[in-house]
Amino acid sequence: MPDRYSWAEMMAVAISREMRDGYFGAVGAAAHIPMAALRLAQLTHAPDLSFMCGGSGGLNPHFERLAESSSDYRNLVNSEFRYSLEDVVDLETAMRLDFAFVGGMQIDRYGNVNMAVIGDWARPKVRGPGTVGLVFLGGFRRTYLYTEHHSPKVLVEKVDFVSGAGWLGGGDERSKVFREGSDGPQRVFTPLGVFDFDPVSRHMRLLSVHPGRTVEDVRAATGFELPVPEGAGETPAPTDEELDVLRRHVDRDGVLRALR
Repeated sequence: MPDRYSWAEMMAVAISREMRDGYFGAVGAAAHIPMAALRLAQLTHAPDLSFMCGGSGGLNPHFERLAESSSDYRNLVNSEFRYSLEDVVDLETAMRLDFAFVGGMQIDRYGNVNMAVIGDWARPKVRGPGTVGLVFLGGFRRTYLYTEHHSPKVLVEKVDFVSGAGWLGGGDERSKVFREGSDGPQRVFTPLGVFDFDPVSRHMRLLSVHPGRTVEDVRAATGFELPVPEGAGETPAPTDEELDVLRRHVDRDGVLRALR
């Protein structure tokens, strides 16, 4: 990764560029990178973008010092509004949200996410925090996945437990279970690159590799065969303007810059 920025800043910038003006979405609890990205988008190209901190109900926190959790009380102090937990659940089940950012202990090739257990359910090797908000993935119009750890243990062939449904088994399987309008996972953001899903097979594929990384790096760190379609290239590096806004108006304490 180039010395000018960290991999976390690269992720935040890449996520920010995906956001559009007028979107309304949500982030989970451990979502400092997506939160930074959404705030960056608001301050650059999407001033009417709105997002809700799912763990606390805070709407559009106007922070300059990035907290590591969206549930941090500081996000409530400077939010435009605070939804009750009942309102949060209602928004997440009624398909009122254009997008949501979620992560997991495991993400598989079809964008299914696991936050419950790794290993056998009766005798797990690792027990996670549980399904929590991932059960609502059928109520979001589109889902964006992210992880801070790109390895074969995280990006796996098949999750050990489906906490949040992506494209299920691929193809049209999701459409047989979820209502129309729930479009499923659209992108996956990691420290190595950006990924999307083949429109027919729904298999994850490489969209772009971050500067300083190679396709071989990405494939070696992925626990399943990763298609690289024609046209996949390099993620554009953060511009001077994006880094300036990110560091002076979003993350003044350098939380993301310290992640190298």
